[in-house]
Amino acid sequence: MFNKIIKLVALTLLIFVFALGILVSAAQKTESFTADIPLPVPRVVTDRPLVVGFWVTDLTNESLQRSYLHMKIEAKKRGWKLIAVTDVQEVARQRATLENFMNQDVDAIVIFCGVTEAYKDLILKAREKGIGFYCIDTSLQGGVIVNTTQRNGVVGAIMTYFGVDRLKQKGNALIINIPEQVVYRQRSAAAKGLLETEWPNLKLLGYELMESQATANRDAYNITQSYLAKYNNDIQWIVAPWDQAGMSAAKAVLEAGLTRDDCFVTGIDGGSNAYAEIRKGTPFTATFTQCFELYTHDVCEVVNQVQIEGIAPGEPGSIVPPCRTIYSEGIVTTPLNVPAPGTGIHELFSYYDPNDKDAWYFWGEPYMIK
Repeated sequence: MFNKIIKLVALTLLIFVFALGILVSAAQKTESFTADIPLPVPRVVTDRPLVVGFWVTDLTNESLQRSYLHMKIEAKKRGWKLIAVTDVQEVARQRATLENFMNQDVDAIVIFCGVTEAYKDLILKAREKGIGFYCIDTSLQGGVIVNTTQRNGVVGAIMTYFGVDRLKQKGNALIINIPEQVVYRQRSAAAKGLLETEWPNLKLLGYELMESQATANRDAYNITQSYLAKYNNDIQWIVAPWDQAGMSAAKAVLEAGLTRDDCFVTGIDGGSNAYAEIRKGTPFTATFTQCFELYTHDVCEVVNQVQIEGIAPGEPGSIVPPCRTIYSEGIVTTPLNVPAPGTGIHELFSYYDPNDKDAWYFWGEPYMIK
């Protein structure tokens, strides 16, 4: 009888431990999927102007200038109050800016670029206060309602094929990257994977990391200069994850006495400075032009639907896809199709219809190529 009791107690303890393990495992799983944590629907505003906190990391890159300009156009057209910050390169500054937006009790926060992994807690904190959180060309985190961007890994591959075709699958290449931004990581990862596994006569000499967004121009120049010296200028192609870094690398190539026929540089973004470099024949030879204005418009459409019309994501009629990312398509820009100064940026993209004068891209004064 005593042995039966001992066995029964042992069995009960075993069942308890097993059940506890299941509960702990379930709790860990729930914790790891912060995007699925129930959060309040962002507040709906109909009796006053919507207040939107918006940042771009800086205004040195034309991608950021273009989005900032169009965000101002959207806010004016829609009657929103825009609180804009244009210098948040460092993570500490990004966190402080989000805290400041929340202290001002904005209705919505829209960010262009940033290291969302570093402030996942603040995104959830904002959502818990009823503030909508939206991203442009940034990474998704729990609490982000929508991100508008391109398929960055695909674009990295597209530019890789451009470079490979230009070199006729033969030569030496260098990739420079930045680890803190997911869009840059995806572009460079696609290039790295392809160049390491395909085209045996095209050698990847290095995959070098720039320190941060704030030091990227200096780092891209120094890395390029160092590699050219190390390989006695025997590098035919430098892959940059965005234009500004690419133009800094091209400067080092030019100062080494090389032309784009000796060593060319590719970037991603598009804008007046990049187009000027392509036109002038510098080593900066091609870019992938992104439609940042459309990204910005799409995110504003979501903000309007969620926080003015009151249609939450997942409800009938919502324009937020289940993946919470709205993708758009850009265009490879080379010496063959580089736009002339005076061209409106929208004219480069397939969405543009010059006869539809009521379309969003005719609001305000759009970005013009200089």
